[in-house]
Amino acid sequence: MSEVIRKSITMLTTIIPNEDKEEWSATEVSRQLDIPIQTVHRLLSSLSEYGFVFKNKETKKFRLSLTLMQLGLSIRDNLLVRNNALPIMEKLKKKTMESVYLTVPEGNDGVFIECINADLSLKDAEPIGMRTQLSIGASNKVILAHMKKKTQQQVIRDLIGQGQIEDYKRFDTELKQIEESGIAISFGETTKGTVSIAAPIFSWEDKVVASISVEGMESRIRDQKIRYFMCETQRAAEEISKELGWVKPK
Repeated sequence: MSEVIRKSITMLTTIIPNEDKEEWSATEVSRQLDIPIQTVHRLLSSLSEYGFVFKNKETKKFRLSLTLMQLGLSIRDNLLVRNNALPIMEKLKKKTMESVYLTVPEGNDGVFIECINADLSLKDAEPIGMRTQLSIGASNKVILAHMKKKTQQQVIRDLIGQGQIEDYKRFDTELKQIEESGIAISFGETTKGTVSIAAPIFSWEDKVVASISVEGMESRIRDQKIRYFMCETQRAAEEISKELGWVKPK
């Protein structure tokens, strides 16, 4: 491990608040860790710049920033989504007889974090941990379509810069249609010959945190089935969202 990283982590664990102390001066940290005060100042200032440490301008002392709490809560939220989604995913798999996926956004990508495989679809299954751009596939597009506009536009700009979106107007029209309908459908975008139907999952803050999708071979999923899968996938997404404290807008 890099010496700078080791010292930074040691400092973060040192300034954890307790009953007797909430803030630490650079001198106190220096004495506690036996590290030169110049090094302590430099590292704490860098950690403060990136939001991991908060510096009290009046006391000139340091404490852990709420950014660390946000990071921890983001992991908790993903685990919470998964735990609440699993039984509902099982039910959706039994109703559709196809594989059901749970996808969460991370940066400009969507990541499969859980899958309930249908027996007849084992050979079609996508791997857990598979990461694809939010511009590809129903499970990703439905997340992007329901993001807050500022975040959505930043992701789109990044993807355009990476050459992932060639026709912005067409893509923007597609996202608006997905947002309006609350459902996304894609054909062969992640795996050739498959169809994917996805709906967004919201947190109690009405923020899109994941998507649930049904995926199988096009040869098995035709018009009538697609309509049925759309209804069941939306119903499952709303059920998971309600478990997370989401209240459907009237």
